Formats: sequence, C-alpha cells, structure tokens
Amino acid sequence: METWTTLYLWIDRFLVFFYRLVDNPILGYYIGTGTLCLLCVIIGQLTLATSFLWNRRSIDHDNQEMVHMHNLSVKALLAKDKKAYKLCNKEANNAFGKVFFSQIAMSISSLWPVPFALAWMQTRFGDVSFELPVKLPLIGDTVGFLFTAIPIYILMYILFGKIKSRLPFFGRMTRMLSEYDKKESETMIRLSDLAPKSTNSAG
Repeated sequence: METWTTLYLWIDRFLVFFYRLVDNPILGYYIGTGTLCLLCVIIGQLTLATSFLWNRRSIDHDNQEMVHMHNLSVKALLAKDKKAYKLCNKEANNAFGKVFFSQIAMSISSLWPVPFALAWMQTRFGDVSFELPVKLPLIGDTVGFLFTAIPIYILMYILFGKIKSRLPFFGRMTRMLSEYDKKESETMIRLSDLAPKSTNSAG
C-alpha cells in the first residue's frame, strides 16, 4: 500500500508541474491538461504497437484463415455444392469474428490511460467549474473539467496522428502497419469478380 501511495504522489507531483509552468491559472490548466492528454495518447499508442507485435502471428493466422475459407465458400457456391458452401462460410464467419474482435480489443487497449488520467483530474479539479458564455439547456452556465479534457484529448489524438510517422519508433510502426495492410498471402475473391464482364461489340 505504501508503494502505491508513493507512486501516486510521484505521478501527482510530475503532472502538477505542467499545470504550474505559467502564473496564469487558466493558461496553466490548458497547458497541463494538453500535456496530460498527449501523454495518454503516446502511452496508448505504445500499448497498441506492443499489442500488435505480441499478437501478430495470431492475427496473421486469423486473417489468412478468413480469406482462405471465404474463397473456398465462393468456389463451393460456383460449384453449387450447398453443403460445402455452408461449412466454409461458417468457418469464414468464425475467422472474421476473431479478426474483428482482436482489432476492437487492440483499439481499446490504446485508450486505457484515459480513465486513470480522468480519475487523477477528478482529485485535482473535481470541484472546479468553468463558466460558459451562455446558458445551455440541460447543462446550465457552468461545466466540469470533462467538458474541456475530452475535446483536448481528441485534439491531441488527431495532432499526434499527423506527426507520428515522422517520430522514432512510431514512424517505423506506421510503415510496418502500412506494409502489413498491403501484404496478402491469398487474394480475397469478391462476388463482383464473378460477374460476367460486358463486352462492347463493334458496330
């Protein structure tokens, strides 16, 4: 318990430092919150990259299985083999489910720092109210720190996304993911590929 308390106090002193960089408390709040949100984005992206590298073999297998079984189901459909089509289509859907939920899980993994950051902000700014220029229905004329923290996080996420390809490690990960998206061990057959191509006869 003492270790966690010491860790929290260290983190608290570290984060508060950015809020006190300037004398103006409003400007200091936005500088500090911007820094906090940027740290959340960076830590989240590091988690996402680590998760991808750790699970890459499994992701490759599920992607290949999804494409392969889909193609087999299309071929079975062309051969009018209803039983084989149902079996292959079921396996393709199962593989798709694995791919889909693994992508969702990795995306969520990049957001895990946010609730901890908001919990810390609650201890520091839970009683602080920000006045609005106008009174809004169902909201009133004041809002809490969430009203500013969430938009700042979204802004930092967008800005970091625009520059991460130029940063060490993140640039390499961006290129790796780009090459990974283009890599296909087997091309997925689309139903549109099976449609007969119209030919224009010469008059």
